[in-house]
Amino acid sequence: MPPGTPYASFALPYPIRVDCFTCTAHLPAPYNTPALYLLTHSHTDHIIGLSSKSFASRVLCSPDTKEMLLRHEIYPERAKKDAGEVAMRTFAHLKLEGGAFNRDLLHAIPLNTPTKFELSPTETVIITLIDANHCPGAVMFLIEGPRGTILHTGDVRAEHWLLKSLTRNPFLQPYIPDTEEDLRVLIARGGQTASLTKTLHAIYLDTACMLRGTVVPTKENAVKGLVELIALFDKDTYFFVNSWTWGYEDVLKGIARAFQCQIHVDQYKHAVYTHISDPFLRMLVTRDATSTRFHACERFKRCSFVDVPRYNDLAPRSIEGRKVVYINPVTMGCAQWEGYCIDVRRRLAMGKDIDRLLVPLERHSPLPELLNLVSLFRPRRVIPNTLVPALGGLDWTAMNAMFKECMTPPIYGRGDPITNEFSSLGIAHPSVLDLASLNLADTDSAMKNLVGDSAELEAGKWADDGSMRRRLEVLRGWLGPKEKGIIDRALGRSSPLLSRNNSAPETPKRTPKTRLQVKRYVEDSDDSSYYDGSDAHARTARLLFAGDYSMEGSIKSWLSSSPS
Repeated sequence: MPPGTPYASFALPYPIRVDCFTCTAHLPAPYNTPALYLLTHSHTDHIIGLSSKSFASRVLCSPDTKEMLLRHEIYPERAKKDAGEVAMRTFAHLKLEGGAFNRDLLHAIPLNTPTKFELSPTETVIITLIDANHCPGAVMFLIEGPRGTILHTGDVRAEHWLLKSLTRNPFLQPYIPDTEEDLRVLIARGGQTASLTKTLHAIYLDTACMLRGTVVPTKENAVKGLVELIALFDKDTYFFVNSWTWGYEDVLKGIARAFQCQIHVDQYKHAVYTHISDPFLRMLVTRDATSTRFHACERFKRCSFVDVPRYNDLAPRSIEGRKVVYINPVTMGCAQWEGYCIDVRRRLAMGKDIDRLLVPLERHSPLPELLNLVSLFRPRRVIPNTLVPALGGLDWTAMNAMFKECMTPPIYGRGDPITNEFSSLGIAHPSVLDLASLNLADTDSAMKNLVGDSAELEAGKWADDGSMRRRLEVLRGWLGPKEKGIIDRALGRSSPLLSRNNSAPETPKRTPKTRLQVKRYVEDSDDSSYYDGSDAHARTARLLFAGDYSMEGSIKSWLSSSPS
């Protein structure tokens, strides 16, 4: 998992580790030997540790993720293959066959197929993979077991159509609560209000874009707007789609469908796309660069049809003499996208030369979509998959306010089997806002991977760059007065603390130059346990996830993933 993943990437209350494959020998039992590893998808920040030749545990994933992993090549190796040399595949050691020693550590499970797995001689769980709408092979994991049911989203784009599909998924329907309208009808008919549905004990939520409050276009609307803009260009214009990571395939599909053509890709993308389960992707890619105006080839070494030499400003043309337009995916709100499309149309109508286009194709859900996803299930808890380490847990603190109205109230009295692994969270942990590593100008990965001259200026005008400053502004709106003061100071604003009599401002206490401290109280455990070993589990969770309760050490050990 990305940096800052809580609980050392374990899907508590089970000793199941998700998207992190580093050494766990330093952790207390049973977490020093995970009973099971899950992989949601093949993006680089989710496969840390998996390239180690010493890794020898079974990993559950989707069939497409398995295919993509076994064909994974880093750029230097891809360049070797293009030069006719033998390239090394990063994860070839995970599947060995045809020799003296055969093994296959990647256990592919079909989607929507509940499968039993034994965690120990006395504990079995049922795991179901569900499409996450993030990139090819990306899935969510539904984990059902004796200690409660959790949904781990991995990385997810919870568009409206995906939520609709979840409501129709028979394996998720038991965890979707009755609506108020359902209850009113039941009461009117004289029925009892007790529901047959069950409650998710926790959702481990994709929080990568949680601090973005913008309503973004659907993938369908983004692609539709893009192809309408492309259609305005001369028919001899060439286009380079900056598909710099897995997850932008909808752009390729939309272009291929609209213009009834194939997309030229490099050998690496071609090998992956032609071996996964999407038949349309297999159809639309080609290695023949001469056959199409649309290219998504290796961005570090583009083919001659879309490779524009640098500093060719007077008449920017590719090596083959073609007019090239770069297409960059970014994050953009609906209103900004509408305004951008109007602006591009206006400039083209005026005869302006345009050599770059933006498309707001988002791979992660921003806050409005996350609220809809959590509201669909109304779980007892929401646990972040990603935290910003420099925020010292303030982003997790804000989640209490963000998702409070989307959750099922805690049930007091009867024990909750998942609570024991969270019992250490009833303690006030000292959060540390690490200003030394808090880069307010830092932007998201899409902004860092733009291609084309002046692409940064274009994106800076229209896109949400995901800067830390913008995220802090969103975060501030969900925090209490004291925490808001900390954010204000991080943003360089004056935030005087009022004295108790509300008269003159009180001079803030002196704090270290690079660190500001605030105590963060996490919701106390709401139940006691009804399964054996509760005290032992509580102690283990405290050791593993709370660390030493010293002022300097506790929050970092509690929030961080384990070291590699």
